Amino acid sequence: MNSASLIVTVCMGLVSPVISAQTANVLSPAERQAGWELLFDGKTTTGWRGAYADQFPTKGWVVKNGELRGELHEGAESGDAGDIVTLKKYRNFEFAFDWKLGKGGNSGVKYFIEERQPKPAKGSQAGYEYQLIDDADYIYNDKHLPADLKTASIYDVVAANKPDVTLGKWHQSRIVVNNNRIEHWLDGVKVLAVDRTTPAFSQGVLDSKFKDYPGFAQIPEGHILLQDHGHSVAFRNLKIKTLP
Repeated sequence: MNSASLIVTVCMGLVSPVISAQTANVLSPAERQAGWELLFDGKTTTGWRGAYADQFPTKGWVVKNGELRGELHEGAESGDAGDIVTLKKYRNFEFAFDWKLGKGGNSGVKYFIEERQPKPAKGSQAGYEYQLIDDADYIYNDKHLPADLKTASIYDVVAANKPDVTLGKWHQSRIVVNNNRIEHWLDGVKVLAVDRTTPAFSQGVLDSKFKDYPGFAQIPEGHILLQDHGHSVAFRNLKIKTLP
């Protein structure tokens, strides 16, 4: 696909209101008043289960030192411990999360996960993916990554406008879905903004591997998913606010 045609013009320097120096996995009084809810308390896996499962995975995903970690090593998509999803479904929301990957790492946060039947025989359930990956060094099909496969992009559909991320440290991300408008934020900067009703978004879907997934451009709601892509990943400060 022509990634350049789908890179969205953004306003640089806008600071995300949910980023602060507060203690990890704790909501501030202002956040509580604004309607934010924790999706990870730093101690348990309450609120999450395995994708296409009733229980949380018994291996691979663990809670350590206030982090929800995927200790994953197989290198395959949903081939180690499996993906995990929220118990609830969401339609219009803001979802904030901190994440950390090591060199060569690959993961993702998906939303609008429907768990359609039958369960995919291989790989992860399709959904809109906030990509998390080693932008500079990950090799895909013997090539460096195109823009629409890099961190903070809607994977394979719309490219984020940003420099390559530095791995091995914590980053702060936010996904905003308000009706058909979608925003992706990274470290306090809005790096992607798109309307699902626009020709650019429709073309991005047609040029993606999701072109044969019925209704992909209009999925109304779904679970949020943390991806097992066979590389270790850590999350903290997972919080969500439902929008009207």
